[in-house]
Amino acid sequence: MLQQEKNWYAIKNYFQENRSSENSEGNPVDADARQQIAQWCMDIMDACDFSKEYAAVTMSCLDRFVSTRDGREVLLDRSQYQLAALTALYISIKVHCPKALSVDLVAKLSQGTHGKNDIEAMERRMLNAIQWRINPSTAMDFVRIYLDMIASKSTALDQHAQDVIIELAGYQASLSVLQFDIVITNASTVGVASLLNAIESIYTDDRELCDSIYDIILPYVDIDPNSIERLQSLQQQLYKSINVEQTSMKLMSKEKSSSCEYSTKKRLHRDSFTESPRSVAQQ
Repeated sequence: MLQQEKNWYAIKNYFQENRSSENSEGNPVDADARQQIAQWCMDIMDACDFSKEYAAVTMSCLDRFVSTRDGREVLLDRSQYQLAALTALYISIKVHCPKALSVDLVAKLSQGTHGKNDIEAMERRMLNAIQWRINPSTAMDFVRIYLDMIASKSTALDQHAQDVIIELAGYQASLSVLQFDIVITNASTVGVASLLNAIESIYTDDRELCDSIYDIILPYVDIDPNSIERLQSLQQQLYKSINVEQTSMKLMSKEKSSSCEYSTKKRLHRDSFTESPRSVAQQ
């Protein structure tokens, strides 16, 4: 997995590489527009009751596509970028999710901007550009592997603790998909940072345990001494999200959800589902 990540699934800092586009006519795609698309992908996964990990797969396909020679011109046209995002979503759900979305339905998400033929043409173009590599390992893939490794060598983490760690790490991994400066970091590194943060947030007073866990996974992590500082910086970026998640979890455990609250959540999901990232194309 580490070798595949390094050789085939690494994401370049394409905004920096395409700075010349800033001087072009029109309104090229920037990191803010990408973040809107990423958030929209997560909203779609929520609306379909799919794991948010598939949003990470979607954005990996999109990010790698616009990094290619054929795909980089998409960054100069927000309408084409929207089409590429719809296509990446269509591909990732079709391949990875338990239930596919029809191309007609995906086309409707653009509210008439793009049709079925547009998506199918972009699908062929995208798959060829990324050489049909549509199975990237996500940060949570690495979290689960490393956590299983820890559990097999230490009895310190019971099942409940492991479940909480997965939830906290998953929250960080989801947020990392939104931030481009984190996206260009390998998913394995994001996974390690998320996992260590989750463990340290639970066992805040047990430094010895945290150190022993770090010693268990370090030999299997593709991080050289020069990358330690980057890992620590990444941990700090992601750690901020844990306090938000823990507060949310406490509130959820105290409050009973009412039927009104449930219907409101469903309505918000439906609004996000139908609006599509059209605002990106129109800016």
